Amino acid sequence: MRFLLLLPLLALPPAAATPAQDKAVARWDQVSAIVSDRYYGSVSVYRVADRVYLDAKEAGPLYGGQVYWYPVSGKVQINLRGKALQFLVDSDTVQVGEKIVKLEAPVIVRTSRAFIPLTFFLTPEFSAWAGMESSYRAGTRLLSVERRSSVGSVRWFSYPGFTRITLELAPEISYGASGRGVGGLELSFPLGRIPSSEMSTIGDGLVSGYTLSQGRNAAKLAVRVGGPDVKWRVQELSQPRRVAVDFYRDEEMLSAGLPAVQAAIPARMSAKPAKPASSPVAARVARRIMIDPGHGGNDPGAIGPRGSYEKDVNLAFAQELAELLRQEKAFEVKLTREDDTFIPLAERSQMANEFGADLFISLHCNASKGGRDSGFEVYFLSEKASDPEAEQLAAFENSVLELEGKTVPDISAELILGELTKTENINAASELAGLMVRQLGQRVDIPNRGVRQAAFYVLRGTHAPAVLVETAYITHHRDEARLGSRRFRRKLTDGIYAGILDFAKRQGWTAPAVTADAR
Repeated sequence: MRFLLLLPLLALPPAAATPAQDKAVARWDQVSAIVSDRYYGSVSVYRVADRVYLDAKEAGPLYGGQVYWYPVSGKVQINLRGKALQFLVDSDTVQVGEKIVKLEAPVIVRTSRAFIPLTFFLTPEFSAWAGMESSYRAGTRLLSVERRSSVGSVRWFSYPGFTRITLELAPEISYGASGRGVGGLELSFPLGRIPSSEMSTIGDGLVSGYTLSQGRNAAKLAVRVGGPDVKWRVQELSQPRRVAVDFYRDEEMLSAGLPAVQAAIPARMSAKPAKPASSPVAARVARRIMIDPGHGGNDPGAIGPRGSYEKDVNLAFAQELAELLRQEKAFEVKLTREDDTFIPLAERSQMANEFGADLFISLHCNASKGGRDSGFEVYFLSEKASDPEAEQLAAFENSVLELEGKTVPDISAELILGELTKTENINAASELAGLMVRQLGQRVDIPNRGVRQAAFYVLRGTHAPAVLVETAYITHHRDEARLGSRRFRRKLTDGIYAGILDFAKRQGWTAPAVTADAR
Protein backbone atom coordinates (compact mmCIF):
# COMPACT_ATOMS: atom_id res chain seq x y z
CA MET A 1 0.00 0.00 0.00
CA ARG A 2 2.21 2.83 -1.22
CA PHE A 3 2.46 5.50 -3.88
CA LEU A 4 5.69 5.37 -5.84
CA LEU A 5 6.92 8.33 -7.87
CA LEU A 6 9.40 7.08 -10.44
CA LEU A 7 10.32 10.48 -11.95
CA PRO A 8 10.36 14.02 -10.53
CA LEU A 9 6.91 15.51 -10.02
CA LEU A 10 7.79 18.71 -11.89
CA ALA A 11 8.73 16.87 -15.05
CA LEU A 12 5.23 17.45 -16.45
CA PRO A 13 3.33 20.71 -15.92
CA PRO A 14 -0.32 20.57 -14.96
CA ALA A 15 -2.58 19.84 -17.89
CA ALA A 16 -4.36 22.87 -19.21
CA ALA A 17 -8.03 23.12 -18.33
CA THR A 18 -10.49 22.95 -21.18
CA PRO A 19 -12.75 25.93 -21.90
CA ALA A 20 -15.65 23.99 -20.41
CA GLN A 21 -13.67 23.39 -17.25
CA ASP A 22 -12.71 27.06 -17.06
CA LYS A 23 -16.40 27.96 -16.94
CA ALA A 24 -17.21 25.23 -14.44
CA VAL A 25 -16.72 25.52 -10.71
CA ALA A 26 -13.50 23.58 -10.00
CA ARG A 27 -12.18 23.05 -6.49
CA TRP A 28 -10.24 20.75 -4.21
CA ASP A 29 -12.28 18.75 -1.76
CA GLN A 30 -12.29 15.82 0.64
CA VAL A 31 -14.69 12.88 0.88
CA SER A 32 -14.95 10.43 3.75
CA ALA A 33 -14.35 6.73 3.22
CA ILE A 34 -15.62 3.63 4.98
CA VAL A 35 -13.67 0.44 4.22
CA SER A 36 -15.12 -2.87 5.41
CA ASP A 37 -17.28 -1.13 8.04
CA ARG A 38 -14.29 0.78 9.46
CA TYR A 39 -13.88 4.53 9.23
CA TYR A 40 -10.94 4.96 6.85
CA GLY A 41 -10.66 8.75 6.91
CA SER A 42 -10.71 11.48 4.29
CA VAL A 43 -9.44 11.09 0.73
CA SER A 44 -8.55 13.87 -1.68
CA VAL A 45 -10.76 14.58 -4.67
CA TYR A 46 -10.96 17.28 -7.32
CA ARG A 47 -14.34 18.58 -8.40
CA VAL A 48 -15.31 20.11 -11.71
CA ALA A 49 -18.95 21.13 -11.35
CA ASP A 50 -20.75 17.89 -10.39
CA ARG A 51 -17.94 15.63 -11.60
CA VAL A 52 -15.68 14.11 -8.92
CA TYR A 53 -12.13 12.86 -9.56
CA LEU A 54 -10.26 10.63 -7.11
CA ASP A 55 -6.58 11.35 -6.48
CA ALA A 56 -4.82 8.35 -8.02
CA LYS A 57 -2.37 8.06 -5.14
CA GLU A 58 -5.32 7.59 -2.75
CA ALA A 59 -6.71 4.66 -4.75
CA GLY A 60 -3.85 2.32 -3.86
CA PRO A 61 -4.23 2.14 -0.07
CA LEU A 62 -8.00 2.53 -0.35
CA TYR A 63 -8.30 -0.69 -2.37
CA GLY A 64 -5.27 -2.50 -0.94
CA GLY A 65 -2.90 -2.06 -3.87
CA GLN A 66 -0.02 0.11 -5.16
CA VAL A 67 -0.06 3.05 -7.54
CA TYR A 68 2.76 4.06 -9.89
CA TRP A 69 2.73 7.49 -11.53
CA TYR A 70 4.93 8.22 -14.55
CA PRO A 71 4.71 11.99 -15.14
CA VAL A 72 6.75 12.11 -18.39
CA SER A 73 4.65 9.50 -20.20
CA GLY A 74 1.45 10.53 -18.43
CA LYS A 75 0.77 6.95 -17.34
CA VAL A 76 -0.88 5.83 -14.09
CA GLN A 77 -0.71 2.16 -13.08
CA ILE A 78 -2.65 0.46 -10.29
CA ASN A 79 -1.29 -2.93 -9.16
CA LEU A 80 -3.45 -5.24 -7.07
CA ARG A 81 -2.66 -8.87 -6.21
CA GLY A 82 -0.56 -9.44 -9.32
CA LYS A 83 -2.89 -7.59 -11.68
CA ALA A 84 -2.48 -4.17 -13.24
CA LEU A 85 -4.61 -1.36 -14.67
CA GLN A 86 -3.05 1.38 -16.79
CA PHE A 87 -4.53 4.84 -17.36
CA LEU A 88 -3.26 7.59 -19.64
CA VAL A 89 -3.68 11.28 -18.94
CA ASP A 90 -6.25 12.84 -21.31
CA SER A 91 -7.59 9.39 -22.25
CA ASP A 92 -11.17 8.39 -21.43
CA THR A 93 -10.70 4.62 -21.82
CA VAL A 94 -8.96 1.90 -19.80
CA GLN A 95 -8.57 -1.80 -20.42
CA VAL A 96 -9.94 -3.96 -17.60
CA GLY A 97 -9.15 -7.59 -18.32
CA GLU A 98 -10.35 -8.26 -21.85
CA LYS A 99 -12.73 -5.31 -21.91
CA ILE A 100 -12.22 -1.66 -22.82
CA VAL A 101 -14.13 0.51 -20.35
CA LYS A 102 -15.06 4.09 -21.25
CA LEU A 103 -14.54 6.60 -18.47
CA GLU A 104 -16.99 9.37 -17.62
CA ALA A 105 -14.23 11.84 -18.51
CA PRO A 106 -10.50 11.70 -19.33
CA VAL A 107 -7.87 11.30 -16.61
CA ILE A 108 -6.54 14.74 -15.64
CA VAL A 109 -3.49 16.19 -13.87
CA ARG A 110 -3.64 18.98 -11.30
CA THR A 111 -0.59 20.23 -9.35
CA SER A 112 1.42 17.29 -10.68
CA ARG A 113 -1.11 14.76 -9.34
CA ALA A 114 -3.19 12.43 -11.49
CA PHE A 115 -6.94 12.24 -10.97
CA ILE A 116 -9.28 9.49 -12.18
CA PRO A 117 -13.07 9.95 -12.46
CA LEU A 118 -14.56 8.51 -9.28
CA THR A 119 -17.38 6.86 -11.24
CA PHE A 120 -14.86 4.38 -12.69
CA PHE A 121 -14.35 2.84 -9.24
CA LEU A 122 -18.11 2.27 -9.00
CA THR A 123 -18.33 0.25 -12.23
CA PRO A 124 -19.01 -3.49 -12.26
CA GLU A 125 -15.83 -4.00 -14.30
CA PHE A 126 -13.59 -2.46 -11.65
CA SER A 127 -15.54 -4.22 -8.89
CA ALA A 128 -14.93 -7.61 -10.52
CA TRP A 129 -11.27 -6.78 -11.18
CA ALA A 130 -10.53 -5.51 -7.66
CA GLY A 131 -12.87 -7.81 -5.75
CA MET A 132 -14.28 -4.73 -4.00
CA GLU A 133 -17.74 -3.17 -4.16
CA SER A 134 -17.84 0.63 -4.03
CA SER A 135 -20.68 3.09 -3.61
CA TYR A 136 -20.70 6.86 -3.36
CA ARG A 137 -23.31 9.16 -1.84
CA ALA A 138 -22.90 12.61 -3.32
CA GLY A 139 -25.19 14.26 -0.77
CA THR A 140 -23.09 13.18 2.20
CA ARG A 141 -19.76 12.85 0.31
CA LEU A 142 -19.32 9.30 1.59
CA LEU A 143 -17.40 6.62 -0.32
CA SER A 144 -18.04 3.09 0.94
CA VAL A 145 -15.75 0.20 -0.03
CA GLU A 146 -16.54 -3.41 0.84
CA ARG A 147 -14.77 -6.56 -0.21
CA ARG A 148 -16.90 -8.67 -2.56
CA SER A 149 -17.83 -11.78 -0.65
CA SER A 150 -19.49 -15.10 -1.35
CA VAL A 151 -19.67 -16.05 2.34
CA GLY A 152 -21.45 -13.42 4.42
CA SER A 153 -20.65 -12.03 7.84
CA VAL A 154 -21.52 -14.16 10.87
CA ARG A 155 -24.87 -13.71 12.61
CA TRP A 156 -25.57 -15.41 15.94
CA PHE A 157 -28.56 -15.50 18.22
CA SER A 158 -29.50 -17.41 21.36
CA TYR A 159 -32.96 -18.96 21.08
CA PRO A 160 -34.82 -20.93 23.76
CA GLY A 161 -32.91 -24.22 24.00
CA PHE A 162 -30.31 -23.58 21.29
CA THR A 163 -27.86 -21.08 19.80
CA ARG A 164 -27.86 -20.47 16.05
CA ILE A 165 -24.94 -19.21 13.95
CA THR A 166 -25.65 -18.35 10.31
CA LEU A 167 -23.71 -17.17 7.26
CA GLU A 168 -25.22 -16.11 3.93
CA LEU A 169 -23.88 -18.00 0.92
CA ALA A 170 -23.66 -17.22 -2.79
CA PRO A 171 -25.44 -19.81 -5.00
CA GLU A 172 -22.17 -21.37 -6.22
CA ILE A 173 -20.59 -21.90 -2.79
CA SER A 174 -20.54 -25.36 -1.21
CA TYR A 175 -19.65 -26.19 2.38
CA GLY A 176 -18.61 -29.01 4.65
CA ALA A 177 -18.57 -29.51 8.41
CA SER A 178 -16.22 -31.51 10.59
CA GLY A 179 -15.90 -31.93 14.34
CA ARG A 180 -12.86 -30.65 16.19
CA GLY A 181 -12.72 -33.20 18.99
CA VAL A 182 -15.14 -32.35 21.79
CA GLY A 183 -14.27 -28.64 21.64
CA GLY A 184 -16.26 -27.59 18.61
CA LEU A 185 -16.53 -27.81 14.84
CA GLU A 186 -15.17 -26.26 11.68
CA LEU A 187 -17.12 -25.25 8.58
CA SER A 188 -15.16 -24.98 5.35
CA PHE A 189 -16.30 -23.08 2.26
CA PRO A 190 -14.12 -24.02 -0.77
CA LEU A 191 -13.32 -20.96 -2.92
CA GLY A 192 -15.40 -18.84 -0.56
CA ARG A 193 -14.48 -15.20 0.09
CA ILE A 194 -15.41 -13.37 3.30
CA PRO A 195 -15.84 -9.58 3.71
CA SER A 196 -13.31 -9.56 6.58
CA SER A 197 -11.99 -11.78 9.35
CA GLU A 198 -14.08 -11.94 12.51
CA MET A 199 -13.56 -13.18 16.05
CA SER A 200 -16.19 -12.97 18.76
CA THR A 201 -16.98 -14.27 22.23
CA ILE A 202 -20.56 -15.46 22.76
CA GLY A 203 -20.36 -17.20 26.14
CA ASP A 204 -24.02 -18.19 26.48
CA GLY A 205 -23.26 -21.66 27.86
CA LEU A 206 -23.67 -23.43 24.52
CA VAL A 207 -21.15 -21.54 22.39
CA SER A 208 -17.97 -19.97 23.75
CA GLY A 209 -17.11 -18.08 20.58
CA TYR A 210 -16.14 -18.32 16.93
CA THR A 211 -13.47 -17.27 14.41
CA LEU A 212 -14.14 -16.57 10.73
CA SER A 213 -10.96 -16.54 8.64
CA GLN A 214 -9.87 -16.42 5.01
CA GLY A 215 -7.57 -19.14 3.72
CA ARG A 216 -5.89 -19.23 0.34
CA ASN A 217 -8.47 -21.54 -1.22
CA ALA A 218 -11.32 -21.49 1.27
CA ALA A 219 -13.06 -19.53 3.98
CA LYS A 220 -13.35 -21.21 7.38
CA LEU A 221 -15.57 -20.83 10.42
CA ALA A 222 -14.27 -22.39 13.64
CA VAL A 223 -16.72 -22.56 16.58
CA ARG A 224 -15.79 -23.30 20.19
CA VAL A 225 -18.60 -24.96 22.16
CA GLY A 226 -19.41 -24.61 25.84
CA GLY A 227 -18.79 -28.20 26.87
CA PRO A 228 -18.39 -31.82 25.69
CA ASP A 229 -22.15 -32.44 25.99
CA VAL A 230 -23.06 -29.77 23.42
CA LYS A 231 -24.43 -31.22 20.18
CA TRP A 232 -24.68 -29.46 16.87
CA ARG A 233 -26.55 -29.69 13.58
CA VAL A 234 -25.89 -28.05 10.21
CA GLN A 235 -28.79 -26.95 8.02
CA GLU A 236 -29.35 -24.89 4.92
CA LEU A 237 -31.96 -22.13 4.93
CA SER A 238 -33.37 -20.19 2.01
CA GLN A 239 -34.56 -16.69 1.17
CA PRO A 240 -31.73 -15.72 1.41
CA ARG A 241 -29.58 -18.83 1.04
CA ARG A 242 -27.58 -19.36 4.21
CA VAL A 243 -26.01 -22.14 6.25
CA ALA A 244 -27.12 -22.40 9.87
CA VAL A 245 -25.50 -24.32 12.71
CA ASP A 246 -27.61 -24.96 15.81
CA PHE A 247 -25.95 -25.86 19.11
CA TYR A 248 -27.99 -27.57 21.83
CA ARG A 249 -27.96 -30.08 24.68
CA ASP A 250 -31.58 -31.20 24.84
CA GLU A 251 -32.92 -32.32 21.47
CA GLU A 252 -36.53 -32.11 22.65
CA MET A 253 -36.03 -28.41 23.34
CA LEU A 254 -34.39 -28.03 19.94
CA SER A 255 -37.30 -29.71 18.17
CA ALA A 256 -39.84 -27.64 20.08
CA GLY A 257 -38.19 -24.29 19.54
CA LEU A 258 -36.65 -24.59 16.08
CA PRO A 259 -38.61 -23.52 13.00
CA ALA A 260 -38.68 -26.27 10.39
CA VAL A 261 -36.09 -25.77 7.65
CA GLN A 262 -34.94 -27.21 4.37
CA ALA A 263 -32.27 -29.85 3.89
CA ALA A 264 -31.24 -30.73 7.42
CA ILE A 265 -27.72 -32.22 7.35
CA PRO A 266 -26.86 -34.23 10.50
CA ALA A 267 -23.38 -33.39 11.67
CA ARG A 268 -22.92 -34.69 15.19
CA MET A 269 -26.18 -36.35 16.23
CA SER A 270 -27.56 -37.28 19.59
CA ALA A 271 -28.55 -40.88 20.27
CA LYS A 272 -32.20 -40.17 19.56
CA PRO A 273 -33.00 -39.53 15.85
CA ALA A 274 -34.09 -35.98 15.04
CA LYS A 275 -37.55 -35.21 13.74
CA PRO A 276 -37.64 -34.61 9.96
CA ALA A 277 -37.25 -30.96 8.96
CA SER A 278 -40.60 -31.02 7.17
CA SER A 279 -42.50 -32.12 10.29
CA PRO A 280 -44.34 -29.09 11.76
CA VAL A 281 -44.54 -28.56 15.48
CA ALA A 282 -47.60 -27.22 17.20
CA ALA A 283 -48.52 -23.69 16.06
CA ARG A 284 -48.08 -20.86 18.52
CA VAL A 285 -49.26 -17.28 18.51
CA ALA A 286 -46.71 -14.86 17.04
CA ARG A 287 -45.82 -11.86 19.14
CA ARG A 288 -46.41 -8.48 17.50
CA ILE A 289 -43.73 -5.82 17.32
CA MET A 290 -44.26 -2.24 16.16
CA ILE A 291 -41.11 -0.60 14.83
CA ASP A 292 -41.13 3.19 14.76
CA PRO A 293 -38.60 4.95 12.46
CA GLY A 294 -38.25 8.30 14.22
CA HIS A 295 -39.06 11.59 12.46
CA GLY A 296 -40.00 11.77 8.76
CA GLY A 297 -41.45 14.14 6.18
CA ASN A 298 -40.99 17.78 7.15
CA ASP A 299 -39.30 16.65 10.38
CA PRO A 300 -35.75 15.61 9.41
CA GLY A 301 -34.58 14.99 12.98
CA ALA A 302 -30.90 15.61 13.67
CA ILE A 303 -28.62 16.47 10.75
CA GLY A 304 -25.04 15.22 10.52
CA PRO A 305 -21.99 17.32 9.59
CA ARG A 306 -22.05 15.79 6.09
CA GLY A 307 -25.76 16.50 5.69
CA SER A 308 -27.17 13.07 6.60
CA TYR A 309 -30.80 13.27 7.75
CA GLU A 310 -31.69 11.26 10.81
CA LYS A 311 -35.10 10.42 9.35
CA ASP A 312 -33.44 8.58 6.42
CA VAL A 313 -31.09 6.57 8.64
CA ASN A 314 -33.95 5.66 10.99
CA LEU A 315 -36.04 4.33 8.11
CA ALA A 316 -33.14 2.22 6.79
CA PHE A 317 -32.66 0.75 10.28
CA ALA A 318 -36.36 0.00 10.66
CA GLN A 319 -36.63 -1.77 7.32
CA GLU A 320 -33.54 -3.90 8.02
CA LEU A 321 -34.71 -4.78 11.54
CA ALA A 322 -38.16 -5.72 10.23
CA GLU A 323 -36.57 -7.96 7.59
CA LEU A 324 -34.52 -9.71 10.26
CA LEU A 325 -37.47 -10.16 12.62
CA ARG A 326 -39.57 -11.65 9.82
CA GLN A 327 -36.81 -13.95 8.56
CA GLU A 328 -37.47 -16.70 11.09
CA LYS A 329 -41.20 -15.87 11.14
CA ALA A 330 -41.10 -15.73 14.92
CA PHE A 331 -42.76 -12.31 15.08
CA GLU A 332 -45.41 -10.32 13.30
CA VAL A 333 -43.93 -6.94 12.47
CA LYS A 334 -45.31 -3.58 11.39
CA LEU A 335 -43.71 -0.16 10.82
CA THR A 336 -45.28 3.16 11.77
CA ARG A 337 -44.04 4.52 8.44
CA GLU A 338 -42.73 2.79 5.32
CA ASP A 339 -41.51 5.95 3.56
CA ASP A 340 -40.60 9.60 4.12
CA THR A 341 -43.89 10.55 5.76
CA PHE A 342 -44.58 12.83 8.72
CA ILE A 343 -46.61 11.07 11.41
CA PRO A 344 -47.63 12.86 14.65
CA LEU A 345 -46.12 11.33 17.77
CA ALA A 346 -49.49 10.44 19.29
CA GLU A 347 -50.50 8.56 16.13
CA ARG A 348 -47.40 6.36 16.37
CA SER A 349 -48.38 4.95 19.76
CA GLN A 350 -52.01 4.75 18.62
CA MET A 351 -50.93 2.66 15.62
CA ALA A 352 -49.08 0.31 17.96
CA ASN A 353 -52.16 -0.08 20.15
CA GLU A 354 -54.45 -0.75 17.17
CA PHE A 355 -51.93 -3.33 15.94
CA GLY A 356 -52.04 -5.00 19.35
CA ALA A 357 -48.28 -4.68 19.71
CA ASP A 358 -46.51 -6.68 22.40
CA LEU A 359 -43.44 -4.43 22.04
CA PHE A 360 -42.85 -0.91 20.70
CA ILE A 361 -39.34 -0.08 19.39
CA SER A 362 -38.64 3.52 18.38
CA LEU A 363 -35.42 3.97 16.39
CA HIS A 364 -33.41 7.19 16.42
CA CYS A 365 -29.93 8.67 16.01
CA ASN A 366 -28.47 10.80 18.76
CA ALA A 367 -27.05 14.33 18.49
CA SER A 368 -24.81 16.54 20.58
CA LYS A 369 -23.38 20.04 20.40
CA GLY A 370 -19.85 20.12 19.13
CA GLY A 371 -20.12 16.63 17.61
CA ARG A 372 -17.75 15.00 20.09
CA ASP A 373 -20.10 12.42 21.63
CA SER A 374 -20.25 8.91 20.15
CA GLY A 375 -21.99 5.64 20.95
CA PHE A 376 -25.38 4.00 21.47
CA GLU A 377 -27.90 3.99 24.31
CA VAL A 378 -31.41 2.70 24.99
CA TYR A 379 -34.16 4.62 26.82
CA PHE A 380 -37.38 3.70 28.55
CA LEU A 381 -40.09 6.02 29.84
CA SER A 382 -39.85 7.99 33.04
CA GLU A 383 -41.48 11.29 33.93
CA LYS A 384 -38.14 12.19 35.54
CA ALA A 385 -35.02 11.97 33.40
CA SER A 386 -32.10 9.88 34.63
CA ASP A 387 -29.68 12.77 34.00
CA PRO A 388 -29.59 16.28 32.45
CA GLU A 389 -28.37 14.92 29.10
CA ALA A 390 -31.32 12.52 28.90
CA GLU A 391 -33.66 15.39 29.72
CA GLN A 392 -32.19 17.50 26.91
CA LEU A 393 -32.50 14.62 24.45
CA ALA A 394 -36.16 14.05 25.37
CA ALA A 395 -36.81 17.76 24.90
CA PHE A 396 -35.27 17.59 21.41
CA GLU A 397 -37.24 14.49 20.41
CA ASN A 398 -40.45 15.99 21.81
CA SER A 399 -39.90 19.30 19.98
CA VAL A 400 -41.64 17.82 16.94
CA LEU A 401 -44.88 18.52 18.82
CA GLU A 402 -44.49 22.12 17.69
CA LEU A 403 -45.10 20.93 14.12
CA GLU A 404 -48.37 19.46 15.39
CA GLY A 405 -49.40 22.63 17.20
CA LYS A 406 -48.97 21.00 20.61
CA THR A 407 -46.69 21.35 23.58
CA VAL A 408 -45.65 18.77 26.13
CA PRO A 409 -47.59 20.43 28.99
CA ASP A 410 -50.75 20.29 26.88
CA ILE A 411 -50.70 16.50 26.81
CA SER A 412 -48.91 15.45 30.00
CA ALA A 413 -52.04 15.38 32.15
CA GLU A 414 -53.95 13.55 29.43
CA LEU A 415 -51.45 10.73 29.00
CA ILE A 416 -49.94 10.41 32.46
CA LEU A 417 -52.54 7.73 33.20
CA GLY A 418 -51.76 5.93 29.93
CA GLU A 419 -51.18 2.18 29.92
CA LEU A 420 -47.41 2.47 29.62
CA THR A 421 -47.14 4.27 32.95
CA LYS A 422 -48.30 1.12 34.68
CA THR A 423 -45.50 -0.33 36.74
CA GLU A 424 -45.39 -3.67 34.94
CA ASN A 425 -44.85 -2.12 31.51
CA ILE A 426 -42.20 0.28 32.72
CA ASN A 427 -40.37 -2.56 34.48
CA ALA A 428 -40.57 -4.72 31.37
CA ALA A 429 -39.30 -1.85 29.20
CA SER A 430 -36.40 -1.35 31.60
CA GLU A 431 -35.54 -5.06 31.34
CA LEU A 432 -35.77 -4.99 27.52
CA ALA A 433 -33.53 -1.92 27.36
CA GLY A 434 -30.90 -3.63 29.52
CA LEU A 435 -30.90 -6.75 27.37
CA MET A 436 -30.56 -4.69 24.18
CA VAL A 437 -27.64 -2.73 25.58
CA ARG A 438 -25.85 -5.94 26.58
CA GLN A 439 -26.30 -7.51 23.15
CA LEU A 440 -25.36 -4.34 21.28
CA GLY A 441 -22.21 -4.11 23.36
CA GLN A 442 -21.15 -7.55 22.13
CA ARG A 443 -21.52 -6.59 18.47
CA VAL A 444 -20.44 -3.02 17.83
CA ASP A 445 -17.25 -1.15 18.64
CA ILE A 446 -18.69 2.27 19.51
CA PRO A 447 -19.09 3.42 23.14
CA ASN A 448 -21.82 1.75 25.19
CA ARG A 449 -23.69 4.60 26.92
CA GLY A 450 -26.01 2.23 28.77
CA VAL A 451 -29.68 2.37 29.74
CA ARG A 452 -31.29 5.71 30.49
CA GLN A 453 -34.75 7.04 31.10
CA ALA A 454 -36.61 10.21 30.15
CA ALA A 455 -40.07 11.57 29.33
CA PHE A 456 -40.26 10.71 25.64
CA TYR A 457 -43.71 11.57 24.38
CA VAL A 458 -43.67 8.87 21.69
CA LEU A 459 -43.38 6.19 24.43
CA ARG A 460 -46.19 7.44 26.67
CA GLY A 461 -49.35 6.25 24.99
CA THR A 462 -48.28 2.72 24.04
CA HIS A 463 -50.08 -0.18 25.78
CA ALA A 464 -46.94 -2.34 25.79
CA PRO A 465 -43.31 -2.24 26.92
CA ALA A 466 -41.71 0.51 24.83
CA VAL A 467 -38.09 1.56 24.33
CA LEU A 468 -36.32 4.22 22.29
CA VAL A 469 -32.97 3.19 20.78
CA GLU A 470 -30.37 5.83 19.94
CA THR A 471 -28.27 3.77 17.54
CA ALA A 472 -25.33 6.20 17.21
CA TYR A 473 -24.51 9.91 17.11
CA ILE A 474 -25.25 11.29 13.67
CA THR A 475 -23.46 14.49 14.71
CA HIS A 476 -20.19 12.58 15.26
CA HIS A 477 -18.20 12.48 12.01
CA ARG A 478 -17.23 8.82 12.35
CA ASP A 479 -20.59 7.62 13.63
CA GLU A 480 -22.32 9.46 10.79
CA ALA A 481 -20.04 7.89 8.19
CA ARG A 482 -20.52 4.38 9.60
CA LEU A 483 -24.30 4.80 9.72
CA GLY A 484 -24.08 4.90 5.93
CA SER A 485 -22.60 1.38 5.95
CA ARG A 486 -25.17 -1.41 5.66
CA ARG A 487 -22.75 -3.76 7.38
CA PHE A 488 -22.48 -1.48 10.42
CA ARG A 489 -26.27 -1.06 10.55
CA ARG A 490 -26.56 -4.84 10.36
CA LYS A 491 -24.49 -5.25 13.53
CA LEU A 492 -26.74 -2.76 15.32
CA THR A 493 -29.94 -4.44 14.13
CA ASP A 494 -28.50 -7.82 15.16
CA GLY A 495 -27.94 -6.46 18.66
CA ILE A 496 -31.48 -5.05 18.90
CA TYR A 497 -32.93 -8.33 17.63
CA ALA A 498 -30.82 -10.39 20.04
CA GLY A 499 -32.07 -8.23 22.92
CA ILE A 500 -35.65 -8.89 21.82
CA LEU A 501 -34.92 -12.64 21.75
CA ASP A 502 -33.49 -12.51 25.27
CA PHE A 503 -36.58 -10.66 26.45
CA ALA A 504 -38.85 -13.17 24.68
CA LYS A 505 -37.11 -16.05 26.46
CA ARG A 506 -37.57 -14.41 29.84
CA GLN A 507 -41.24 -13.81 29.06
CA GLY A 508 -41.77 -17.41 27.97
CA TRP A 509 -42.56 -16.47 24.37
CA THR A 510 -41.66 -19.01 21.68
CA ALA A 511 -41.56 -18.84 17.90
CA PRO A 512 -44.43 -20.15 15.77
CA ALA A 513 -43.93 -23.33 13.78
CA VAL A 514 -43.12 -23.01 10.07
CA THR A 515 -43.27 -25.86 7.56
CA ALA A 516 -40.43 -26.48 5.15
CA ASP A 517 -42.61 -25.49 2.19
CA ALA A 518 -43.32 -22.11 3.78
CA ARG A 519 -39.61 -21.29 3.82
